[in-house]
Amino acid sequence: MKSQNKNTKDTKNLKKRNREDPDEDLGLKDEHEIEEMLEEEMHGELDEEDDEEFIHNVEEFKKEHSKSKMISIYKMIKKPKFPDVKKLDPKSIKDELKKLILHLDNFNIIVHFHNDFPDKEKYRFITEEIFKEAVEDDKKNHHITFLYEDYHPEMDDEDDE
Repeated sequence: MKSQNKNTKDTKNLKKRNREDPDEDLGLKDEHEIEEMLEEEMHGELDEEDDEEFIHNVEEFKKEHSKSKMISIYKMIKKPKFPDVKKLDPKSIKDELKKLILHLDNFNIIVHFHNDFPDKEKYRFITEEIFKEAVEDDKKNHHITFLYEDYHPEMDDEDDE
């Protein structure tokens, strides 16, 4: 890892010197040396120490999460009573959606929408899809974020641009 950092620093210095005075003698043997430095920076050099550290981190992650109990979002947020979207009066949807979002926020759960969807669809998505999602029941104050377009990629206008 240290050799990669050194190569990165050397390459940055090289690029900086080239911007300041492109005709300056760089003190390098030839273009081949420059290409090698750039190639090492692009691909990085992983040594055995990096591999061992990565494997250790993966094993720790597995150990920590393998015993985790899974729980639905609905259970995590204490099974609140929210009316079925089909039974909601169109005039009350906006208020019910606000209550729902505030309730989720109390549990550090955010549902995000890239695009502007009707409140009815947002409410339906949360109560019919997000409530069923399973997450680790670890009792920590982690933030959980859901993105509508992850579940409905065909609705993502940003891909069309």
